[in-house]
Amino acid sequence: MRLNTDLLVWGMHRTRTGRRLSVEEVASDSWEISPEHKAASPPAIFLEGALDKITAFSPWTSWEYEKPRVHGETILHSATVAYLLRDARLNGAWLYCGAHKGERGFGEERLINTRRSKRRRLNRAHLVSNSPGSNFFGNFVLDDFPLALLPGREETPIVLETKVYEHEAGYRQLLDLPRPQLVHRARVDELVVYTDFAQNASKRSRYDTLRKRMRAALDTADEKRTGLVYLKRGATGESRLVTNEPALEAHLEKRGFEIVEPARLSAEETSRRLLDARLIVSVEGSHLSHAIYSMAGDGTFLVLEPPDRFATPYKEFADCMDMRFAFLVGDPAERGFSVDLDDLDRLLDKLA
Repeated sequence: MRLNTDLLVWGMHRTRTGRRLSVEEVASDSWEISPEHKAASPPAIFLEGALDKITAFSPWTSWEYEKPRVHGETILHSATVAYLLRDARLNGAWLYCGAHKGERGFGEERLINTRRSKRRRLNRAHLVSNSPGSNFFGNFVLDDFPLALLPGREETPIVLETKVYEHEAGYRQLLDLPRPQLVHRARVDELVVYTDFAQNASKRSRYDTLRKRMRAALDTADEKRTGLVYLKRGATGESRLVTNEPALEAHLEKRGFEIVEPARLSAEETSRRLLDARLIVSVEGSHLSHAIYSMAGDGTFLVLEPPDRFATPYKEFADCMDMRFAFLVGDPAERGFSVDLDDLDRLLDKLA
């Protein structure tokens, strides 16, 4: 066991300043990579009365946030900015610099470390992990992969502890993104960190780069498919049980849909079966990220929303990529929700 002296040093700085400082306040330099901009968000596609079926939202969102994306209003997309931190300390999932601390990895902050890892000393590095991507697969693919494209070729990218994702290695190979150095404990003379959550022009460019790499990695002469996919969530992540899923799958198969369950496939097998899919139907959740680099450039998401956990994070990706986004709100059911197949048909016909 080892005392987390980095946390103690941060505490002394915090006491001296009287408050916890932001990364902007402790940075010795910063530069804008992509400016903020406003853009019109096209309205989502949904059936009349769908919004009345929503009973609650995901803990990560609210109606105030969702409303402009659902109805189609002007959205402000924040800038992508790099910050230079001097004498930064990394310990577990946490970054410390002066009176600033931020969670940039996976794991609890501890005063006593149980991991016996030697502290490294780095001259200069770029941190390309963040808390959302380190904790949730969807954010890992959606945010951390494009983030890894920001440092120059001569720079040293590093990451903090991340959850173990079964498909990480496969997607890194397909997207030509070698895993950066994993750092458990380090002191860094110059550390570059990023604010890069917005869907701005730089993010669109990096998405395009990764989508091109995916196509280059796959044999596009593979067997022809219908372009219609039901992306099965399976038992991964938090439970979002579709109580009538067998009937839903049979119904979609009759309409020409292929059932794809990433939990039973490799990253390459999943990507091949999703390649150039024109329409992805799926329950809302992180597994939708399996489709973002392989589906058709003019593709459509049709997301099945639990009535008590409404959220549209992939609407932002769809808007950024000029794709369409539709949703169908389910009906409450014991231990989950059900999908009205007649409503599904009406929405599918609307998308045709």
